[in-house]
Amino acid sequence: MAARRQAWLVFGDQRYAIFLTILPLLFAALALVTPGNTGLGTTDPYGNGPDEPVELLTLLTLAAVCIGTALSIRDLVSEDSIFRREQYLGLSTSAYLGAKILVFGLLAAVQTAFVTTVVVLGKGAPARGAAVLGSGTVELYVTVATTAIVSVIVGLVLSAVARYKQLLLPIVVLVVLLSLVFSGGMFPLAARDGFEQVSWLFPSRWGFAAQASTIDLQSIDLLAEHDALWGHSAGQWLFDMAMLFVFAVVGTGLLWWWLRPPSRPRQVEAAGR
Repeated sequence: MAARRQAWLVFGDQRYAIFLTILPLLFAALALVTPGNTGLGTTDPYGNGPDEPVELLTLLTLAAVCIGTALSIRDLVSEDSIFRREQYLGLSTSAYLGAKILVFGLLAAVQTAFVTTVVVLGKGAPARGAAVLGSGTVELYVTVATTAIVSVIVGLVLSAVARYKQLLLPIVVLVVLLSLVFSGGMFPLAARDGFEQVSWLFPSRWGFAAQASTIDLQSIDLLAEHDALWGHSAGQWLFDMAMLFVFAVVGTGLLWWWLRPPSRPRQVEAAGR
């Protein structure tokens, strides 16, 4: 019931639904115009796209962050008074939160599936075997979709703590920029004191690392920097994915704590608004 209601809220806003439809199309188009013709295969350091795999992974990571954040960032701040009223009347916090993560997570998975498919078919599939899941394409999609779902949860957290809707735009811009900078795709982060440690606080760092591990980036791109988090092994890929899982668990816990039923006086006040 809660999930159906959430889905109706998403698709009931036509302008928002159109924006969410255009977003993956935009990233897919950007992927197709990325210079190079080897896609996620072995590059020619003297060719026209020597860093094509890095650029494509950076684009996939940015797409995952933007899609996940855009789906959820405005949600809780716009529903706070309604939610508190319904919570006072018996709405379960867990059901409310679970419905949002389920619906937004499924939408993020579908949208990232489209972008990943365009990259694989339009630019070229991973040339190396997967680290864990057997198929490099499937494993790549799993990493991108997981990054997007974690970004959904991060977006919900930011939406929950934002006091005013006017704060959402600067928050989104800041999150996207920092996620891009600290993903590891723009410039080397390994062995750079301060930058490397800060990057661990961003899901984009671990999402990019898991993708790099999947396609064996350091072998197919001779110009790529060495980064231990990009190692093409089952252990490294599972570690990168586990860090994304940690972000998801911590974010969900923070959301549940923030949305927990208030004390009785606050409940009465919220219900009376």
